[in-house]
Amino acid sequence: MSKLIHGIRDWFKDFVKALVFFLFLQTYIVQGFVIEGACMEPELHSHEKIIVNKMVYHVKEPEVGEVVVFTYPLEPGKDFIKRVVGVPGDVIEIREGYLYRNGKMMEEPFVKEYVFGNYGPHKIPRDKFCVMGDNRNNSHDSRAWGLLDRKHIKGRAEVKFWPIDSFGVIAASAK
Repeated sequence: MSKLIHGIRDWFKDFVKALVFFLFLQTYIVQGFVIEGACMEPELHSHEKIIVNKMVYHVKEPEVGEVVVFTYPLEPGKDFIKRVVGVPGDVIEIREGYLYRNGKMMEEPFVKEYVFGNYGPHKIPRDKFCVMGDNRNNSHDSRAWGLLDRKHIKGRAEVKFWPIDSFGVIAASAK
């Protein structure tokens, strides 16, 4: 009987160690995320599963073109995913269907349709970021609820892993 109790105790210790490691990993290193909705099409589709790198922004700031996961400012229990289109100091504007950053029209091959409406120009202050979905006409983003505070950014979307036929690195656009 003591062998059984000893075996259970060892199993329990290993289980607790694995759980602590998993929680540390998920809290500070990487996290899984499920895409909800069509706001990031064609790069990401609803129900795809991705890996988010939570360490990267402890050593560097988000850059234009990176796809980030963040806490939705208007509903803190919910996470969103969008592309960074403007960083502190940039002037962002949408006019005549195109995104302009610091007066220069951005090449965005992932935006597949004419973007309706105008936005800006807005100068992005310190510790704020402008984020937009790739599917601009179907995205609830900085144009609707304002610039994103740096503190809300959880990490950079790195890899699509499910479904398996969509496996691949999540592309950052050119700056």
